[in-house]
Amino acid sequence: MAKKLYDIAVANGSYTDVEGNKKNRYATIGVVMQSDDGNAFAILERNANLAGFPYDATRGNSVVASLFKPDGQTQAPQRNQSPAEMKDDIPF
Repeated sequence: MAKKLYDIAVANGSYTDVEGNKKNRYATIGVVMQSDDGNAFAILERNANLAGFPYDATRGNSVVASLFKPDGQTQAPQRNQSPAEMKDDIPF
């Protein structure tokens, strides 16, 4: 059975935390998996539009993707949820 190694995420904005530190906000666009025979492969979200992420002219036409350990191993960015995945916890 394949094993999930990393979440693939792209910074899609930033925010300032309560201590005044600037932090990046990430969107998860895929995962890196390891097959039973040890080979690694990536699965990318079909609807991830790389042209829609913030543009940094210093990097040319490249999009930088970060690799994060999955939840439970280290802190990973939150994946954007589809409406079907969202829990309706609104109390009204």
